[in-house]
This record gives sequence, C-alpha cells and structure tokens, in this order.
Amino acid sequence: MGTLDTKLLIADALVQLCEEQPLKKVSISDIVERTGKNRKTFYYHFEDKNALIIWKFRYDLGLELQNRFPENILVYKKDEDPSLSSFPFYITQKSGVRSLDHSKFFDAFAIVLERNRAFYMQAFAETGPATLREYLYDLYLPALRNDITIILANRYLPEENIDFLSEFYTCAFLSYFTHKCEQPGTKHLISNAGPFSNIIHSLSLIHI
Repeated sequence: MGTLDTKLLIADALVQLCEEQPLKKVSISDIVERTGKNRKTFYYHFEDKNALIIWKFRYDLGLELQNRFPENILVYKKDEDPSLSSFPFYITQKSGVRSLDHSKFFDAFAIVLERNRAFYMQAFAETGPATLREYLYDLYLPALRNDITIILANRYLPEENIDFLSEFYTCAFLSYFTHKCEQPGTKHLISNAGPFSNIIHSLSLIHI
C-alpha cells in the first residue's frame, strides 16, 4: 500500500469514527485500530489528529478543484508541508482587467463540506492554534490579500487598509461556511448565493 493509500485509509477511518462518536473523543488508538495499522504508521504520516483533519480537507478540496478547473488557474501553497503543497486550495480566475470571478470556487468549497458535513462541522467546532479553522484562516488570508491587490490594480490604498480588508473578507468567507455547516435546516451551503457568490471580488471593493 502506497503513502497516499495509507493516508486515505487513516482519514476515512477518522470520518467513520466521527459518525459513531464525537470527534474530540476519537483517539489515535481508535483510528489505528480501525485501520488495522499501528501508532508508528500513524505518526509516520501525521503529526497528530489535527494534522490529519487538515490533510483530509486539503485532499478533498484539492481533488475537487483539480476535477473542476484547468491547471493554469489553480493556486498552490508551495512553501508549506510537502504533503499538502501538491493540493491546490484556491483559484485565480480573472474576469476583465480588475475583476475576479471565483463563484465556482465557492461552489466547490461548499460541495466538499457537504460531502462530509457532520465531520467538518465537528472539525470546525475545535478551537486552538492548530485546528482546521485556524489553519484555513492562515491559508486564505494571503490569497484574499492577493485578490484585493489585483482588484485595486493601480489605485493606491495604504497597507494597513489592505490588511484590514484582507482580514475582514477572510473572516467573512470562512465564517459563512462554518456557520452554514452548523445550521441543521440548511441543505445546500451555498444554494442562496447564486450570482453573488463572488461578491467579495466584484462588488464590495469596486468603490474603494
């Protein structure tokens, strides 16, 4: 069994276990017992349970993005852990000179969460510096900052204002999806966004 197959086996075991008990109660011992592997195998591939959760999300999203978009618009984070850097996490799709259309990215992001919604809802409920929620903030903050820079083009805006906008929109983007995951009556996480799912790129910054 290759490295990727082993990681997928471990990740699938975690998801299955979370259907039977709360994520916070699932131990490394539970995971390795479910896989038939041992703790040494687990720690060879993942530092801890948080690292496994992050890898699972990046794999799911990366696969979805690769299946949906041409390679030339996919965005990778090359300066991170090699086990993650091969998975795209975002797109840069220009629509005009100073406009970006990322509506299909948000749709892909929603679909990934919907496929394992109960699992990701529990993952987002975890708090701390190494959790999925905090990881995604650190991952997307520079990407959203780059989007803002593209949209502003040659217009001047002080760095502190760009920092504010980057943080504001990153928090809004992630909070929207984590909040929707937690709403039991919401069937589709982005069903009501429609043509406004790329509002962050096309409308909110246009009058700065």
